[in-house]
Amino acid sequence: MALKILVVDDASFTRDLIRRTLRKQFPAVEIEDAINGRKAQQLLTKMQFNMVLCDWEMPEMTGVELLRWCREQPQYQKADVPFVMITSRGDKSHVVEAVQAGVTDYLGKPFSGEQLINKVVSAAKKHKLEGRLVSQQPRQASSGNQGVASASIDVLMGAGKSTQPIQATKFTHPDDPVVTVKDVKLPTIVRFEEKQFRCMVIQFSKQEVTMLIKSDDVVPQVLGQAVLDLEHKGTMNRLNYYVQSVSTTEKKHDSTFLTVTLSLIDQDKEKEDFIAQLFNSL
Repeated sequence: MALKILVVDDASFTRDLIRRTLRKQFPAVEIEDAINGRKAQQLLTKMQFNMVLCDWEMPEMTGVELLRWCREQPQYQKADVPFVMITSRGDKSHVVEAVQAGVTDYLGKPFSGEQLINKVVSAAKKHKLEGRLVSQQPRQASSGNQGVASASIDVLMGAGKSTQPIQATKFTHPDDPVVTVKDVKLPTIVRFEEKQFRCMVIQFSKQEVTMLIKSDDVVPQVLGQAVLDLEHKGTMNRLNYYVQSVSTTEKKHDSTFLTVTLSLIDQDKEKEDFIAQLFNSL
């Protein structure tokens, strides 16, 4: 029997990337997804899954709450079913909390396709399930032959049965007095591929962020994931974006700084409220 994997994340962009990456690498694997912990509970009750890949921060039920519920069920004990937490929360207290709840492994945001595959293979090996990753012939599905970049493009263009295009609002109508983008100077921290860098946010909207980073530090990958730290009234929030564009600030290949535009992935009401409050305060 092929492995059954449940992907749980409130961001459709992330769910789509994970699903397509896994199908490309493991065509035999059966994959279902859920937009939050409540929906995941329903699926986990209806059918038996062999592995769970779950985001931490979600509305209605967080990843760690779903993890605790799973470990209370006889069919989802830690010894039998790996549970991989996908999160930008890497501080000690959250690691301890997840370990105590019965997590199998961590995958930090942002992550590459290779890192995702490595975590799935590692979790499968711990539970002697690696043979089931390739236990059947590849299924006849067009999505199984697409790369991560193609998957990302499909998401952005709104392809697929349930995928919605990610909307950017980086313009205003001449007759519309509402300001949708603000010029700012916000020094902060951004993470690409689990590495942390200093940056300067120079434009901010509720859906997009444009920043400056030093080109000798990192060259972000277009359509790659990014985690941006933003603070408002003493509260720090880690927000998930994808890289929309990268350009040099000068017309030469060895420009000192790069201009990077990020588009929001998170679809969490609390984060949206946080962004709105920050935007209105600028």
